[in-house]
Amino acid sequence: MGQEKSTNSNDDTREKLLAAAHSQFADRGFYGASIAQIAGEVGLTKQALLYHFKRKEDLYGAVLKAISVRLLAALRSRVDPAQPPAQQFESMVEGIYFAARDNPLDTKVLMRELLDDQRRDAPPSEWFLKTFLDELVDMLGTVPGLETLSFPQKFSRVYLLMSAIQYFSASSSAIVRFYGDEDAVRIAGDYPKELRAQVRRLLEKGE
Repeated sequence: MGQEKSTNSNDDTREKLLAAAHSQFADRGFYGASIAQIAGEVGLTKQALLYHFKRKEDLYGAVLKAISVRLLAALRSRVDPAQPPAQQFESMVEGIYFAARDNPLDTKVLMRELLDDQRRDAPPSEWFLKTFLDELVDMLGTVPGLETLSFPQKFSRVYLLMSAIQYFSASSSAIVRFYGDEDAVRIAGDYPKELRAQVRRLLEKGE
C-alpha cells in the first residue's frame, strides 16, 4: 500500500513538472527556460526536479513526446478506415487543426522547436515529431493518383498544411488585436472550411 502511494505521488509530481515545463518552454524556449523556475512553480527544489528528470534535455524531450502523442491521437481519432484515403487524410488534417486550436501551448513549443532548432544534437530516438510527420506522409501516399509522388513532393504538401495550421493557431491573439473580437471569431469560424479547401487542392492528382 505504501509503495503504491509513493508511486502515485511520484507520478503526480512528474505530471506537475511536465505541466510547468510545458508552459516555460512555450514562453521561453529550451535555452530560456530555467530548471530552477520550473521546479519552483510546483514547490520543489532544482535537486528534486533532477530526481525525476536527470537533465533539462530529458524534461524537454518528455514535453515534446507528450505533444507528439496528443497530435497522433488527434489525427487517428478522426479517421474512419471505411472512408477513401483522400477523406481519411482530410480528416487527419482537421484533427491536427482542432488539436492545435485546443492546445495553444503545444503550438508555441512546436514553433520554437522548429524555428530555433533547439536540440540539433538530439538522438534519432528523440525525434518524436518525425513519427507524426511520417504517418501523414504515408497516408498521403495511399491517395489514388498520388502514389507516384516522390518523398519530397509528399512531404512538401504535408508541411505546407502543417505550416498553415501552426501559423494560424499561433496568431490567434494577434488576430484579435488587429481586427477585434468579432472579426476574430468570424475568421476562426471560417478557417477550417478554407483549410479543407486547401487540403483538396493539394490532393489533386499529378505534380
